[in-house]
Amino acid sequence: MTIEVSNRGGVTYPAPEVEEAIVNAFHRLYWTKRTWSLQWMGHNMIKWPADLFIYAELLHRNRPDVLIETGTYYGGSAMFFAHCMDLIGKGCVVSIDINPGSRRPEHPRIIYLEGDSVALADLVREEIAQIGESLQVMASLDSDHRKDHVARELDVYKDIVTSGQYMVVEDTNLNGHPVHPEHGPGPWEAVREFDDARFRVDEALPKRHLFSMHTWLRKEQA
Repeated sequence: MTIEVSNRGGVTYPAPEVEEAIVNAFHRLYWTKRTWSLQWMGHNMIKWPADLFIYAELLHRNRPDVLIETGTYYGGSAMFFAHCMDLIGKGCVVSIDINPGSRRPEHPRIIYLEGDSVALADLVREEIAQIGESLQVMASLDSDHRKDHVARELDVYKDIVTSGQYMVVEDTNLNGHPVHPEHGPGPWEAVREFDDARFRVDEALPKRHLFSMHTWLRKEQA
């Protein structure tokens, strides 16, 4: 196989379209092998490790008071976020799941809510109000990955997330972007139709690690 290359600064790189094909092939391989099923301190999570680095960077840089997580699963991600907040010295996680797994980790920075993430939006607002006033709020949307549900989550949480913080739409790689083409319309399609001028896609974050499984929406203004 012949691979066209270019030389930039004394370093040889594949042509951009070839590089993209290589990255997508690795992305699909990583997904297929399920090597992204991880544990954090003994608790299961489903994440691409580089995305955890991005989360840690954002938590350190933006220092939200509250991170809303939809989709608790077994709680590994919630524990990871809480431990990052321990290191930073501030913040709590409000983690929501309609059918949470057993053995969820307990941590003083984690608040668990059980139910539909859209239906519980008002309760989430109440929980945030009880924590304090004028709080910085970030969100990670990782529950039901069908397009209609993700679209509803975007609609209800867009006003809860505060300016300068992120609303992360997880698993926008589904439905052939570039993995699991048989999934059907999902997070990627919901983000594509999301129309709110206050948010922009931060394309720089995933490029640091070649790719991300998520879309990182930054809220620019209230």
